[in-house]
Order: sequence, then structure tokens, then C-alpha cells
Amino acid sequence: FVLHVGTLQPRKNIPVLLEAMALLPDETPLILVGGKGWLYDEIFARITQLGLQKRVRFTGYVADADLPLWYNAATLLAFPSVYEGFGLPVVEAMACGTPVVASQVSSIPEAAGDAGMLFDPHDKHQLAQAITAVLSNPDLAATMREQGRQQASRFSWERAGQETAVVYQRALRNV
Repeated sequence: FVLHVGTLQPRKNIPVLLEAMALLPDETPLILVGGKGWLYDEIFARITQLGLQKRVRFTGYVADADLPLWYNAATLLAFPSVYEGFGLPVVEAMACGTPVVASQVSSIPEAAGDAGMLFDPHDKHQLAQAITAVLSNPDLAATMREQGRQQASRFSWERAGQETAVVYQRALRNV
């Protein structure tokens, strides 16, 4: 199945993901993992408009400790967001060995590096093509899994803390 992790809200760009899913074969399911954000009703209305009720499932909120179960079970993570401060689900999915198809805007390319397949978040056809490429090419998916694990290993809370401490130390020296 195709997985999306994130609160259902406009900046997550779920309607484009739904439109891309409508272009894929009927046997391709989508699981939306995350809580309901503002304007989520529009997302559920779009599911109905596109006739995707049998293919799209919404889990609601999932605890962080349970997210690896979803990442590991998924064939790929689709992340079409138009704005992110970082894009943590991209790195989480990669750490679990899940191929990532993600938006080419905001901070997402930095999180995905060369390991993710990036697309224009406003182009449902590009997104559908990227999803199809991963679903239909096991060699590509295997390469993305390996590269994703390597990319994810670049990020850790320990490293972030160390780098933040260095910034503070430099700032204090200049006071």
C-alpha cells in the first residue's frame, strides 16, 4: 500500500495525492496515518468525489512508537506537502527502509537527499508516475530502500543537539 503520514491539513497537499491515486489501478490502496487538522472535511469530500472510498483508509492519530509498524508494512511513503519545517516522516520512512516519493519544495529535498524520488507537488501526473515507478520496479525500490537508510543515518537527535551546542558556544564567544 501507499502510505502518507501527517496531519490532514491543507499544506500537506492531500488532494493532489488523492487525484494521483485516482490515476492508478484500483488495487492500489492508500493509508492516511495522522490526526485530523483544519479543513480536513474537504479531504474526505474529495475521496468521495473521486470514488476512492474503498481504496483510501484513515487511521487517525497513531503514536510515534507505532509508526515504524506502518512504515515497515508500506510499499512506499508518498509525501506531497507544499511546506514543511523539516519533513520528519521522510526520514522516518527512510530509516525503516521504505522508499519515499516526496515533494520537491520547501525543506523536503534536504531531508530526502538523493534517496527520495522528488516531484512537483502541484502535478498529480508526476506523482502518479513516481508512485507507479516504485510499485512496478522492484530493483528501483530496493535501491531506494538502501539509499534511504544511508540518508536517514545522517540525521539524529544527538547530532542535532551537538550542532546546536556548537552554535550557542560560537554565539557566546562573540558576545
